[in-house]
Amino acid sequence: MKILNGELYAKMLISGANNLSNYKEKINALNVFPVPDGDTGSNMATTVTSGIKGVLELNDKNLANVSHKISRNMLLGARGNSGVILSQIFRGFADSFSNKNEINGFELVEGFRSATNKAYLSVLKPIEGTILTVIREVTEKLEKTITPSTTMEQIFEIAIDRARISCDNTRNLLPVLKEVGVNDSGGEGLFLIFQGMHRFLIGEPVELSNEQINISDFVSDTEVYDGEFGYCTEFILELSDPKKFSKEKLINQISSIANSLVVVQDEDWVKIHGHVLKPGNLLNAAQKYGEFIKIKSENMTIQANESKNLANSSKDAKKINSGIVSCNTGQGIINTMKENGTHFIIEGGQTNNPSTSDIIKAVEKVNSDTVFILPNNSNIILSAQQAVQTITNKKVIIIPTKTQIQGISAIMNFNEDSDWEDNKELMEDAIKSVGTGEVTVASRTTEMNGIKINQGDYLAIANNKIVATAHTYVDAAKKTVDYLIKDNSELVTIYYGTESTEVDASDVANYIESNYDTEVEIKNGEQKIYHFLIGVE
Repeated sequence: MKILNGELYAKMLISGANNLSNYKEKINALNVFPVPDGDTGSNMATTVTSGIKGVLELNDKNLANVSHKISRNMLLGARGNSGVILSQIFRGFADSFSNKNEINGFELVEGFRSATNKAYLSVLKPIEGTILTVIREVTEKLEKTITPSTTMEQIFEIAIDRARISCDNTRNLLPVLKEVGVNDSGGEGLFLIFQGMHRFLIGEPVELSNEQINISDFVSDTEVYDGEFGYCTEFILELSDPKKFSKEKLINQISSIANSLVVVQDEDWVKIHGHVLKPGNLLNAAQKYGEFIKIKSENMTIQANESKNLANSSKDAKKINSGIVSCNTGQGIINTMKENGTHFIIEGGQTNNPSTSDIIKAVEKVNSDTVFILPNNSNIILSAQQAVQTITNKKVIIIPTKTQIQGISAIMNFNEDSDWEDNKELMEDAIKSVGTGEVTVASRTTEMNGIKINQGDYLAIANNKIVATAHTYVDAAKKTVDYLIKDNSELVTIYYGTESTEVDASDVANYIESNYDTEVEIKNGEQKIYHFLIGVE
């Protein structure tokens, strides 16, 4: 095959998307930090799945039309830094295919060059040993190799062979990858997409595995999840056969469609709580095991935003000088952000990055001509930047908060009635003056920064750097504050999560008060993954 049209391109990419979706958990596991929050695979799978949604229904063989549709969908569905870069790779393909009904092999390689250039331009400081290196080296190999007789199948065979070599070499280019002994996760995700595209060309299209179908439906929803909170769904189930029931099996089945999941069994009853986009999916999955005794499902979008009159753009709403959109996770932290003046909260963060479309919708709902975005996670900043480039009817400013603690510090220094210049200066100063501590459990054995880490150890993380390990999360928290507290520190705020208690936080507070001359506040953050989030000012 020597000609590529729109229909073929779409079918190839569907196979590539399925291949990535089937292996996304393996990509997630390549997270450099040995903490259970890797989400590169999920972000890339969500992004590419957004891209292919509805393309076959176009029934269009025009490559320009199909590639443009895919590129636009990916841009709006892009999640995380890896997803944004991936969307820009396929934006590069679309730019190169513009005004072309079909292409030959040389024109396809021109598309690879355009994709490479677009990817490098999408980041402020390109880093080698990443997905950028993989797309560049694939392009360079193709440019040196193909001839007029090279078929599309051969082009993608060359691409995946070179991508495999490039992925394996990323750890030699990026010291942190070599230190922990993993390949770059973004590069591996791109390899899987190209591999799936090649498999379609050779007559072996990749189908979405049964395991992944529900997950795919969840992450590639048609953006009806408008307010970023979804439905708080709780129910009690009377089990049909308690002896055969496996709580672990049920959790495995529903954890892909519900956040903030809690499952409690009491003999023949099971109580389940979860935050879901579509309550019916959760209810249907659970009903296989018994019958409902009680069901409650409430729209958290309305609950979370109606107090600030932001769930709609009513003409009666007060127009403000400056507004705030913030990305947060953990109901306690969300409440803190709302209480201190955040106008719209997108529920998302580590392991659940919001899409570009999510951010655009949130900004549009704030009744102000100037809107600040607090990403509160380094993996959301690129998506926010994409949103800024799309919005033309408002002035949108990103405050580069990389942690939820920085976001809280920023909102404490925000005033909706002040000029945007003053707010920008105050918030940027605030995030520079706060130290962030995090405590979680190590997901694998490795070594970082000269610190030997065993799976199951508790990690003391200060300003995004692992500084120590401990056998308990309370001891890890104490080591974290030892690193963060300085002579001029005045206040330490401890947010305990779902895996720790107020008693645990009090233990840490007593340690601080006994050893340092600083005030301590304890708050229930209700965040997952991290036993403690600690702010030092």
